[in-house]
Amino acid sequence: MRWSIFCLCLLLSPAVLGQAKESKEQPPEEEAMIDEFRAGLTSSVNATAAWLDSFFAEDIDPEAYDTASGSLTLTPVWDEYDGFKLDSSFRAAVVFPHAERKFSAIIGRGDFDDFINDSQQSRPSIIRRNQSDEEWMLGLGFDPHLSQKHSLSFGAGIRGGLKLDPYLRARYRYESILGESTEASLQSVGFWRDSDGFGIAQTAEFDFVLAPNWFAKVWGRATFAERTEGVRWNTSQKLYYIYHYERAVGAEVWWSGESEHEVPLRDYGLRALHRSRFKREWLFIEGWVGLHWPRETLIETRKPRWIVGLELEMLFGK
Repeated sequence: MRWSIFCLCLLLSPAVLGQAKESKEQPPEEEAMIDEFRAGLTSSVNATAAWLDSFFAEDIDPEAYDTASGSLTLTPVWDEYDGFKLDSSFRAAVVFPHAERKFSAIIGRGDFDDFINDSQQSRPSIIRRNQSDEEWMLGLGFDPHLSQKHSLSFGAGIRGGLKLDPYLRARYRYESILGESTEASLQSVGFWRDSDGFGIAQTAEFDFVLAPNWFAKVWGRATFAERTEGVRWNTSQKLYYIYHYERAVGAEVWWSGESEHEVPLRDYGLRALHRSRFKREWLFIEGWVGLHWPRETLIETRKPRWIVGLELEMLFGK
């Protein structure tokens, strides 16, 4: 939690507070703070990549490594149902040039399902998650086949920090352009982890260009595992209006549940949102307000609850 609060303050100071006074320039030292933080994060991940790649080659130049990419996301949310919480996720990926770029390493903190599905960006942050499942994870990947439409990847690692809970996963992804205005991607993931057994997840995404300034996205995932009550599913539909090349307003509806839970439809809702790039090509802010109808037990009455949130996303590396 201290790490999350520190990063939140670091991003908020030059970004969110400055957005309220967009006409005033940031002090140079505040602007440099974000740049230096991002540069330091990128160089640290690249240094780790150089050290790992040294196992595949004798002579390497650590200064020449520039293969890291990733994101740091902080999401403070107030929910009339759950109260206030501060979600955070971190993901860094590096490839090893001396291993013919077929091997990679990933380190991150966040939801395990997002980690193995590689879906931090596609899964809507509004969908409620199991907080106990948000922890540090470290993995190695082997990508024997990568092409424009098809990709196959295998991975193994540990989760849970000192708990050393190992996992294995195999992932296949297919992407295709369906006509001039539609893009689709389908992904299948099989996984095993020591604490929960075997499972499989299927994700589908469809992007639609409806008009020059209108964009829609449909996303859904179904997961079946020994730890789930039947099939756990999430789905959402978004509609964006892009009124500036780096700003958009949108609306979203979503549903989530588990087929054999005592309440199969556990939550659904809608929200209005605004997403924009701020000051840097790699810094994004998304704010939203909405209503949802959660229900966890049969004796609970389903009623509308307000939800307000802000998502700060910083990209780093390539």
